[in-house]
Amino acid sequence: MKKKIIIGISCAIFLILVITSAYIIFYLKKPTTTLYIDPQTIKGTMGQVFMVNISVSEVADLYGWQIKLEWNPQILELINVTEGNFLKSHGQTYFGQKINETGYLVLDCTLIGNLPGASGSGTLAMVQFYVKESGTCILQLSNTTLVNSSEQTIQHVI
Repeated sequence: MKKKIIIGISCAIFLILVITSAYIIFYLKKPTTTLYIDPQTIKGTMGQVFMVNISVSEVADLYGWQIKLEWNPQILELINVTEGNFLKSHGQTYFGQKINETGYLVLDCTLIGNLPGASGSGTLAMVQFYVKESGTCILQLSNTTLVNSSEQTIQHVI
C-alpha cells in the first residue's frame, strides 16, 4: 500500500513538472523584440557614402517609435534620413526628425488613425552618411521607445 502511494505521489509530481514546463515554454516565453542597425559593421574610406538601416525584429502591435542615433561628427557627416517601410506599409504615418550637428539625430514615427499596429520584422528608417575623415566610429542607438496601439511601452533590446 505504501509503495502505491509513493508511486502515485511521484507520478503526480512528475506530471505537474511536465505541465508547468510546457506552460512556461509555450505561453510565457515571448519573442524578444530587438532594435538594431544593419549592417552591424562597415569598412568605409574617406569620400565614401554608405547607408544603414535601423530595423526592428519580432515586434507585436507596433504603433509608434522614437530613437536617438549618435555618431562621431569628426568622422561622419549625415547626408539623408528616410522612413522605412515597416510602419508605412500598415497605414498612413507621421515621420519626424531632429538633426543635431554635434553628432546625433532623434527620429520618431507613428501610425495615424484608429488601427492596429504592425507586427513582425522590418526597416524603421534608412540613414545615409558621408565618410569625411579616417578613423573608427560607432553608431549608437539610445533613448529608444516603442509603443503599441494601446499606447503601452513595448519591451525591447538594442
